[in-house]
Order: sequence, then C-alpha cells, then structure tokens
Amino acid sequence: MVSGLAERSVAAVIGAGAIKVCGLREPADAAAAAAAGADLIGFIFAPARRRVTPDQAASAIMAARGATTRPVLAVGVFVDADPEEINRTAADADLDLVQLHGDEDPALLAALSRPAVKAIRPRPGESSAVVAGRMEGYLGADRPPVAFLVDGWDERAHGGTGVRADWTLAADLAARYPVLLAGGLTPENVPEAILEVTPLGVDVSSGVETDGAKDHAKIAAYVAAARRAFGRP
Repeated sequence: MVSGLAERSVAAVIGAGAIKVCGLREPADAAAAAAAGADLIGFIFAPARRRVTPDQAASAIMAARGATTRPVLAVGVFVDADPEEINRTAADADLDLVQLHGDEDPALLAALSRPAVKAIRPRPGESSAVVAGRMEGYLGADRPPVAFLVDGWDERAHGGTGVRADWTLAADLAARYPVLLAGGLTPENVPEAILEVTPLGVDVSSGVETDGAKDHAKIAAYVAAARRAFGRP
C-alpha cells in the first residue's frame, strides 16, 4: 500500500487547482508537460490509440520528473482491469495514482496499491441525482476514490475522444464532490470551464494534440490558461 505521506501528497495536489495532461506516450511530451507546469501526467494502459506499455510509461515518467523540481504525479488509466494487473503495472511504471474508466465495482478499490480516481461518464439526459447516486456508491466503499473525473459521454470509447462534458451537470456535482473535469477541453475554453464548473482540477488529452500527436505549444498554452483561471502563479 502507499504510504500516508503519499496519500497526503495526492490530496494536496488534487485539491489545489490541479492540471493533468493525459494520453502521453513519448518522454519528450511528458517532459514538456511537466516543464509547462502540469501537476499530473496520464498514461493509458487500456486498449486505445494512446496505449503504452509499463516500460514506455516509466521512461516518460522519468523524463517528466527530470524536467522540473516540482512534484509531478503519474496517473495510469485502466478500464475494467483486475487489481493484480493494475498493481503490477503501477509498480513497473512507478505510478502514483490509478484512474478507473470502466464499470469497476467499488470494492475493487480496496485491493489497489495506489490511490484511485474514478471516472464518471454521465449519459446524455442523466440527472445529477442519478450520477451522484453512482458516486455515493464509491464513496461508501472501504477505500473510496480520492476524486472523481467527470468526462464526456461517447459510446465509441471510454475517454480521450474530445467529446465535451456537460458543464452544467459537472458544476452541480463539483459543488458536492471532489471533481476533476475532462472532456473536450482546449487552451481556448479551459478558462471558461474552470469559471463555470469550479472543479478541483482539469484533464486534457486530445485538446493539446495536432494531427493526433501531442503539441508542445498547445500543452504550454493549456497549462498557462488553466493556471491563470485557477488563480495560480
């Protein structure tokens, strides 16, 4: 299990206007995100275009941590994986957190060796009461998630498609729960999203890409815009 110090570090970062850049694959891109001021860097371990191996993630994480003197937390994204696979990957890649993007049972979190963020993808038309009910199920677990990530719904994939989340719904949830906002964010709209939703943090992937590859200028612009909107130096 992670140490108490690691748990407190996770809570401190997520509670301070955290900025996450996800879907990283190359060491240079991870280093660019860290140098720009991202607090969290994300790596996909589920079947997807941006999927990486634990070794690839470990190299990118090392590059990111070498690019800044600030703490940078590495997040692994999984979809309906078993806890043994998640824990093995987390150890091999040196992850700080895991992000669960599937239909994982709340009881699974107690078997994980890292703190978890649970992704929630509200379907079109779902009320905040229905979504909150699902979140409460996780909060009632023996080891609840440290935060929820509210993402846009896309029946084709579990995330990273650039589909914008419902900001009105996300704002209602963020007023009651620790919420990170994802889905369709860009350097141009992230300030408005932060103002409207007031999340604990924001998460981007496709919004900082050009022709399917991470764009370092867009990453820097996104992080700078988000930091200003959060009132961070």
